[in-house]
Amino acid sequence: MRLFFIFIYLKTKRMKTNWKNVVLYIVRIVELVLTGAVGGATSGLLG
Repeated sequence: MRLFFIFIYLKTKRMKTNWKNVVLYIVRIVELVLTGAVGGATSGLLG
C-alpha cells in the first residue's frame, strides 16, 4: 500500500500538480478499491 502512495506522489510531482486531476485520480482509485472490496465481499457471501 505504501508503494501505491509513493507512486501517486511521484506521479503528482511530475505533472506540475494540477490538483483537480490529482483529486479526481485518487477518487477514481478509491471507488475502484471500494467496488472491488464490496464485489469481493458479496461474491464471498453468495458463493
